[in-house]
Amino acid sequence: MSARLEHPTPLALVEQNEAARTYARIVELALDPVRGEFDVDHLREVHRRIFQDLPHHGPGEFRPDAPGHFKQRALEASSARIVVPYALRSETDQHLGPTLAALQGGKALSGLDTLEMSEAMAQTYARLDYLHPFREGNSRTLRSFTEQLARENGHELDWGTTNVSAKSRDDLYVARDVAVMNLRYPDLTEEKVLSLETPEEYRAGVLMLQQLHTYRHHDPLQEIIRKSLERGRDQEPYDRRMTVLDAAREIGAVAPIAANQAARNAEEARLAVLRQKAPAATEQQAIERREWIAREGNMAALSERLGQIESGYITIRHDPGAPALDRLAALADGIGRELAQQRSAPSPSIIPMRPNGRDDIER
Repeated sequence: MSARLEHPTPLALVEQNEAARTYARIVELALDPVRGEFDVDHLREVHRRIFQDLPHHGPGEFRPDAPGHFKQRALEASSARIVVPYALRSETDQHLGPTLAALQGGKALSGLDTLEMSEAMAQTYARLDYLHPFREGNSRTLRSFTEQLARENGHELDWGTTNVSAKSRDDLYVARDVAVMNLRYPDLTEEKVLSLETPEEYRAGVLMLQQLHTYRHHDPLQEIIRKSLERGRDQEPYDRRMTVLDAAREIGAVAPIAANQAARNAEEARLAVLRQKAPAATEQQAIERREWIAREGNMAALSERLGQIESGYITIRHDPGAPALDRLAALADGIGRELAQQRSAPSPSIIPMRPNGRDDIER
């Protein structure tokens, strides 16, 4: 008996057609970007050009007002769903212009290195995502907008690196949505939730608190952007000579993220072993790395060892786009090698000087 062929539903066919049309326009934008000042008009024009073939999405038009703006997102690699709270239209109208004006036509990001650019770009993306000015296609618009913004400041931000698997897409969804939640509910605590005045606000606050706890160990947006920027600049690993000051700055940026990655890896390994999808050694390795972070790989311990470097430099094996946990390990290895060389270096020999005698003076 032959297997029955599964035909796409009409909705799936429409979505595939829309995706193909917008993808073609996004490629056109990359080859012929909007000439603008990275202001509101620039952002609207990016949206208009992407959705010009789909008038029902209101190309270049802002979304209508609504009493609340929440979106439920289904993650691909799991059955989990995230509810994301976006700004009301009045807040969008009030803050979109100033948020984009802060870019100073793109010049505000001029001269930033990779770490600085990843932080600045994460903040810009999160604020624009929270304001969510369009009814449909905010993500595609912001990706094109921020890629152009990075490129005109000497960086290659390739969001395609986040689209290689269901897990990588989920990682980006979670990072963006958590950033939006933190903007809508900054420093949310149980006490703040209990003080919310209306039942609707209280229920939303409880849900946000639960979601922030669930995804507390997931990579933040700046980590995903850092990895993408590094891959856009270099493809192969290389030996990177860096100053102690730059090493300290990089440790400060990646150490907190690395600690979360180690905790998440240990929990995922534990579950995989329980489900008999991984050997027990996998969990043990993850636990050992988590314990290394607590013992030697934390910011205080590495900074102390870094302060012992006399040459002012270390060399690390730089793997472009490596996770923060691997980057921290590379920094620790670089510090260790430099200290070992420092200890093994021979002491400068001291040649005894003969006191000047009369013969020396005469000669």
